[in-house]
Amino acid sequence: MLARLDHNRLLRYAGLFTWVVIGLPLLLLTLPQPEVEQEVEAVEQAVLAGIWRAWLAWAVFGFCYAWLTRALGQRRVTVLDYTLLVWLAGSAVAISYYSQSGLGSILLMVVACVLPWLLPLWLGVALLVLCEFVIVPVYVQGIGLSLLEAVMQAVLYIGVTGFVFVTSLVARQQAQARDEQRRLNAEL
Repeated sequence: MLARLDHNRLLRYAGLFTWVVIGLPLLLLTLPQPEVEQEVEAVEQAVLAGIWRAWLAWAVFGFCYAWLTRALGQRRVTVLDYTLLVWLAGSAVAISYYSQSGLGSILLMVVACVLPWLLPLWLGVALLVLCEFVIVPVYVQGIGLSLLEAVMQAVLYIGVTGFVFVTSLVARQQAQARDEQRRLNAEL
């Protein structure tokens, strides 16, 4: 079955699968916890409100990703695509902030898969680096890492995200070369 899928569909399905899997930790954070003292309960209510915002960001991410990848590389990029790309990256960051976790950094790897198809190389790299460093305060406050550890965590995610970005860039370049080859063969 996988042999019948083209590279665009494989990238799309892999991203959607990752998006769904990120919902599992959010689900665990949403489940009710055993009874605790009343003071802690108020804090848990605030955390729970953040989790529902994280779910909203998760849904926005899924919608934006599904829309942007519906015909990746086969249609013109519009202003709506750029807007949805900003929402896609913003919702990944929002998931980290609202859930106080690194889940958004994982979704930024999915964003990295889309960027080469929509943005120039330098702008895509800049967006990824910016988004990873925006999540550093979550690593410090939400996870409890020192500032140095948080920056190192962000740098590690940048490395993996960069690998995904380059892989997608190569896929885009190969698709363009294949289209050019078809065009040249048709001319002959």
